[in-house]
Amino acid sequence: MAETLVQKLDALLYRRGFAVAEARRLMRNQIILATLSSLAACAVTGLGTWGWSYAAGAVIISLNFWWLAKAAQELVRVKHGAVFTLLTLFYGRLLLTAVAIAGLVAWLGASVFGLLAGLSTVIVNAIAWIILQMRHKVPEVGKGKEA
Repeated sequence: MAETLVQKLDALLYRRGFAVAEARRLMRNQIILATLSSLAACAVTGLGTWGWSYAAGAVIISLNFWWLAKAAQELVRVKHGAVFTLLTLFYGRLLLTAVAIAGLVAWLGASVFGLLAGLSTVIVNAIAWIILQMRHKVPEVGKGKEA
């Protein structure tokens, strides 16, 4: 069942423009990590402030990661005006993220620590991806009898 879910999510991401396999894998893992950890946080806290704040942080960072992964794929193809477009979109996204976080804290009373924990899911995802990449690149050590 888990493999089917992963395959369906990969197919969905591919249809949404994630043509590069590694970008698709990173985004898929972020979606799974954010979803499962948010469900766990909400279940453990009984939908308390910390739990929904964590989930909100995970959603915000996942949307930012989605945009970044899609933009990186597009920028490889675009040559002229890419820097201006990238900077404009980056600062626009940064402003929207700041407004969302400020609104969550100031108006909805979100837990700052819950938000930060949710935002950190992308770091956990990146570290896991790096470790897996390094694990696949390390040559196997022989038994010393090859020479």
